[in-house]
Order: sequence, then C-alpha cells, then structure tokens
Amino acid sequence: MTYVSPKSGRQYLVVSAGGNSATTQKGDYVVAYALPQ
Repeated sequence: MTYVSPKSGRQYLVVSAGGNSATTQKGDYVVAYALPQ
C-alpha cells in the first residue's frame, strides 16, 4: 500500500506481513519505507 502525505507530498510504501501456523515464530508486522524524494 502507498501513502502520500498531504502536508509534505512525501510518498511512503507500507507492507504488512503476518505469521502462520507452519513456522515456530509467529508475529504480525507493519513496515513502512519513505521513498526517495
């Protein structure tokens, strides 16, 4: 998913990932990256 800040015009890429029952480590993550200007 991408997001553009209405204030600065900067664009961000947001990725969400969830764990599953096939692995021993479970967790839910949301990671955001600011794209180069």
